Amino acid sequence: MSGGTLICTGNFELPDKNAAAHRVVNNAKLLKNLGFNTVFLGACRSERYFKGYVKRDYGVGFDIYEQSYPFSVRQWANQMFDIGNLQSLARQYPDTAAVILYNTTYASLLAAKKAFSPQGIRVIYDCTEWNGYTEGNIIKRVVKKLDAGLIESGLERHCDGVIAVSRTMRKRYEAKAPVLLLPPLVDTREELWRQEPIEGKRFPFCYAGSPSDKDRLDLLLEAFSRLPKDKAELRIIGLTGEEYSASQGDEGGFVAPENISFFGRLSHRETIREILSCGCFVFLREPTKRNSAGFPTKFVEAYTCGVPIITTAVSDVSYYKDGSCVVLDEASPDRIAEAMSAILAQPTSSRKIREAFDFRNYEDSCRKWLERTVCRTD
Repeated sequence: MSGGTLICTGNFELPDKNAAAHRVVNNAKLLKNLGFNTVFLGACRSERYFKGYVKRDYGVGFDIYEQSYPFSVRQWANQMFDIGNLQSLARQYPDTAAVILYNTTYASLLAAKKAFSPQGIRVIYDCTEWNGYTEGNIIKRVVKKLDAGLIESGLERHCDGVIAVSRTMRKRYEAKAPVLLLPPLVDTREELWRQEPIEGKRFPFCYAGSPSDKDRLDLLLEAFSRLPKDKAELRIIGLTGEEYSASQGDEGGFVAPENISFFGRLSHRETIREILSCGCFVFLREPTKRNSAGFPTKFVEAYTCGVPIITTAVSDVSYYKDGSCVVLDEASPDRIAEAMSAILAQPTSSRKIREAFDFRNYEDSCRKWLERTVCRTD
């Protein structure tokens, strides 16, 4: 398949500062294998607010540009409607075949469709969440909630194709637009999946993430407290003990026993090494609409590492249930502790990298979708 340039824009922080960056880079590797060149217009948080965009070189094999992340409500409001940087970048690449909007606002989608359709440039929306939550004043929160509702209910009417992260999203959009189902993808040929694990004295359970209204770390801690302290340890990656205390409204501070370790934020490489080193990865989410529509990146990473997993039945994780992936229908401390005790009694000795989420497995479905969207002739 011979394509052109696809310009992907959104608030991802390249090269690997958040899960959004991992998603768009691996999607770009998939598209590159099918003959398309991806150019990124990402977000920059590390500098003061600036206008326009700058080119970066992160050594990932793609052209990367960054525009300033909006730090104030006014800047955020301007970015909702202004696609000037995206239009300017498209003019730099005369072979631009499509723009891919990663979780952008509904207003940005309408503006992109109005600007690019007359030029024959397709507009694609990559949707990984239905999330109306944001911080800020009441006006910002109301606008964000309204925007999330419009994305959920009507984005497919204003784009040429949708990339959906879950079957829930695909079902919602496929009646009116060509939909490509892409969970979070990985590149299993990267060396980071073959790091040497870190040995420990006890059987290591592991959690990695950023607890909010999605992950129930409190339930994990309660369940873990029921295991023998001399046989198991729990490694928590993504926040400190003080941050966990603050999230629970515990002014006295959470005092972790000696077999629980808080690592705080680690690099992506360090996080993968910790997951490779654990005996079981545990993450628990409530079956809310937000959690059912998304797809947990950390599940994908733990599954790829080949480690046993204990999780809850949210999104599409039940499709990957097997002997080493326990999917609970109830996130109660009793059920969690029971599953953890079973893993502790019969730990998995051998494991290998799983390739179910390797981007190369999606080439056929992506090729067919591209023929219906980017490559179609009107």
